[in-house]
Amino acid sequence: MEIRRVKSKTIWILSYLLFCSSISAQIKEDSLKAVVIEGYASQKKTTIIDDSSLSIPKPLITNNTITASIGSANMYDTYLSPLEYKGFSIHLMYEQMRRTTWFDYKFYKQQIFELDFAKGDNPAKNVTEYWGLLSYKIGGHYSVYQTDKLRVGVGGLWDINAGVLYNERNGNNPATARGYTNLNASVIASYKFKWFAVRWQMDTPFIGMLFSPRYGQSYYEISLGNTVEIVNFASLHNQRALRNYLTVDIPINKYTIRVGYLGSWYQTKVHDIQTHHYTNNFVIGFPIEGVKRPKEKALNNYWNGY
Repeated sequence: MEIRRVKSKTIWILSYLLFCSSISAQIKEDSLKAVVIEGYASQKKTTIIDDSSLSIPKPLITNNTITASIGSANMYDTYLSPLEYKGFSIHLMYEQMRRTTWFDYKFYKQQIFELDFAKGDNPAKNVTEYWGLLSYKIGGHYSVYQTDKLRVGVGGLWDINAGVLYNERNGNNPATARGYTNLNASVIASYKFKWFAVRWQMDTPFIGMLFSPRYGQSYYEISLGNTVEIVNFASLHNQRALRNYLTVDIPINKYTIRVGYLGSWYQTKVHDIQTHHYTNNFVIGFPIEGVKRPKEKALNNYWNGY
């Protein structure tokens, strides 16, 4: 009887200890789940509030500007006349500058559409020449140095140009065509002051192609098929040019006004024909900024968690 009592007490004690251990394990598991859920909730809340850990695309700022300029013009083309013609120049330009995602947001794309018109007289003021040129440029600049106020960039532009120069006196050849395309080296710098911003850009071609008839060759001959050497390789040996652009952006209330200076100097010497076209213009325009965010890249999350 004594042995049976001892065995029953032992069994009861073991059952009690097993029951207590199971209750303790369940409490620990519930506590652990509560901690995990609370930690996940706090992590989720932190993610919503603090987005510094997320890869958020930077805004891409686009600057669109329409400008008009007027100034002086100096025209010279020995195919039409051995004299210089001086007068005025009117220039219209649409420019787009946009920040891109290339090279870790350090590359700025640039597009320019230009329309140039000029009128000039010979030294005797008895003959007039008229000039018209349509140009398109595209390229960009890589920021080699950038702070909150100063940005310096280097890059290049590709341009294509088509125009005509007309002399009202000539009978057989009253006009000559201009057509050329080039790769240009370009440098740009801008600085933001407290009340305004200054920008400077200089471009110069270093390699390209240009159209030029030979001296004495008429366009009638060209139309009949005499097209030998009318398309020529262009570089510093027969073509030199420089475009200097300096502007100041001044905010006034909700608008910004751009004023500045545009100087363009272009000269060639091909087939014993010398030409140049120089302009110095005062610029006024209105830049408009737009901001957009680049699209995020698609993420493949199919295998996450496996």
